[in-house]
Amino acid sequence: MNSKSISNSPKASGLFLLAFFLFSAVAGQEIRPIKALNSPYDEQNPVFSSGGELFYTIGFHPENSGGPTDFGDVWFSKLDGKGDWQVPQMVSDLSTSGMDVLVGFSDALTAMVYHSGQNGKKQGIHLYSRFGTSWNYLKPVEMGNFKNNGNHFSGRLSLDGNIMIMSMNSFGSFGNEDIYVSFRQSEGVWSSPLNLGPQINTFAQEHSPYLSDDLQTIYFSSNYKENRRGKDIYFSQRTGTTWENWTTPSPVEYTNTQGSEMGYARIPGEENNAIYTSTQNSEGFGDFFIVKFQTVAPLIAEMEEKLPELPKVKEPETIPEEKSIGLKEEIDTLKPKTETVKPIITETLVDTVAKVPVVISEEIPIQTPTVNTFRSREEVKVLDAQTKSPIAYKIEIGNARGIKKEIQNQEQLWNEIEDPQWVNFTVSSKGYIPQLLDKNNWMELEGKEMLMKPAVAGTAIILENIQFNRGTSDFADSRSIQVLDDFVFFLKENPEIKIRLEGHTDNAGDPSLNKDLSMKRASKIRAYLTINGIEFERIRTSGWGGTRPIADNGTEEGRTINRRVEMLIEN
Repeated sequence: MNSKSISNSPKASGLFLLAFFLFSAVAGQEIRPIKALNSPYDEQNPVFSSGGELFYTIGFHPENSGGPTDFGDVWFSKLDGKGDWQVPQMVSDLSTSGMDVLVGFSDALTAMVYHSGQNGKKQGIHLYSRFGTSWNYLKPVEMGNFKNNGNHFSGRLSLDGNIMIMSMNSFGSFGNEDIYVSFRQSEGVWSSPLNLGPQINTFAQEHSPYLSDDLQTIYFSSNYKENRRGKDIYFSQRTGTTWENWTTPSPVEYTNTQGSEMGYARIPGEENNAIYTSTQNSEGFGDFFIVKFQTVAPLIAEMEEKLPELPKVKEPETIPEEKSIGLKEEIDTLKPKTETVKPIITETLVDTVAKVPVVISEEIPIQTPTVNTFRSREEVKVLDAQTKSPIAYKIEIGNARGIKKEIQNQEQLWNEIEDPQWVNFTVSSKGYIPQLLDKNNWMELEGKEMLMKPAVAGTAIILENIQFNRGTSDFADSRSIQVLDDFVFFLKENPEIKIRLEGHTDNAGDPSLNKDLSMKRASKIRAYLTINGIEFERIRTSGWGGTRPIADNGTEEGRTINRRVEMLIEN
């Protein structure tokens, strides 16, 4: 692939050199096809589930519901134990004879799918619930004046599941397909699509949008440049708090070719890797490729704006050969706060944004090194709840995206706890019920005891951190998924254990509906456990509705406590 220029504007040689080395990691990264997923047909709109499965649309495949003229059915694949992609399968439960696009997952077991209006499914977004390897249809999503006037649709959900970004030809389009945004109002109800405005949308086509995790950067494809090429991938950053003000789009380096590139999205759990499709090596249809996720370009643009000229590097003074010393030794000989150094270029320009070297201007005093004043922390004693004896344990920390990291000891944990990306802490031990805590929980335990319940028959716990949207069996947040993942690990580590999941509600509303809802919630948890490898026969479920309260239903606090799922270990 031909390399591309870093900047068209003249800059100081120092900035050019810095930009060159920052981009070298991206340029040197191999762009490779995912051969196991690519077919002679059109792969588009990749979306990952929380379990790492890849769902996407294949157009014009002879096995589609509508045959070789079908614009797109939903297919999926997942990695096997060796890290290889399995043979893709068409998901008939999520597909019609028209255009079908999986947009995302409102929770781990609920999919949102666009249908173009065939087979009795009206045009729009629809909800499906997963049960084992099957998908059960739930209902259409209410989305105000949603209307697609064309054949194309692409879109994805944000990480938190509250924002949908989509491409279609609809009300107020500037050209063909434009990019719109919709916001979740309540369960199954979303706002009318809002056009992102002329900074993003043009007279041409804008397709396959993707939002960064922080909701500040959008990646999309467009053919607005009349350069006899297909679509290229661009990115733009949101300015302010509205969704209609964006920076001028810039191309994503090292992905764009003479073909069409679309569907750019980050691969969860893979540091700085992204997936996209390109028609460069096919007969007009998209194939999947992997490339290093571009995060450097926005920084370079910011540097170019703030630092139009870097200070020129002065030649170092000549030092007699017998007295020559290295950079470290030179700095060590300086007296803090009294002497100065001249600008020096560091020996190596690192290839990550986090380690971009700071250029020191002339005559800046050397500062006295900061002394670490952190106090020593008292140990949290992890004990058996019955015998009060110390037990072996391990700690994992997790972030909002579900990525985990094992901690070697409590000293390391106290250091990691300062990093805002880590939000959950799981303490586990073979033969014991795992505990999920947040930062405040852990800090309150300093110098105290954490009691772990043995996983023996008759032990019952309330799954307090699993929350459902009110009146539904849909998981309310990513924290609920974290708890479920911990229990998947617990059940795999203790294969002899069988459990019963008991669903409960408060006493408000129809008793028969409450019983049905409590059963659905328990079954939803079982479904998540089974699709992640736990045998169906090890999990029993029951729903008690509001018949077994543990708090006063006369208060809102009490009703909240009564809306729960309990796990009982059986013989």
